[in-house]
Amino acid sequence: MVSQFRNWVIFITLFLAVGCKKDPAVSSLESDARGFFCKACQAKFYTDWSVYAERCPQCKSEDIRPVVGFLCYQDQHLNLTPQGPKAMTCEKCQGQATGLKMPHETELKSWGAVKRSKSEVGAK
Repeated sequence: MVSQFRNWVIFITLFLAVGCKKDPAVSSLESDARGFFCKACQAKFYTDWSVYAERCPQCKSEDIRPVVGFLCYQDQHLNLTPQGPKAMTCEKCQGQATGLKMPHETELKSWGAVKRSKSEVGAK
């Protein structure tokens, strides 16, 4: 009986250890902010994750693109760009950056983006 109990404890412990591990693919798509780039005036801005911008706060253009990041596996540098390409050249080492990752607020700030409010970007 004690042996069966011990086996169950080991099984449950292993199940929880494997089951609770966060999937890297899922965590790369999680963020605390949304970045945007205005094609009309070249403005870089971001909002809270819950806010999706509908227009540029600077020139009021609706021609804005979400910003995504491409991780370079050679040097771990995150390269930010308006959504569109499937990969890009790493700004740091000139290698191919192919690892898709949503940027966080700190990374968007480093890129030069400015935080904007819901009312500034026309979100409802």
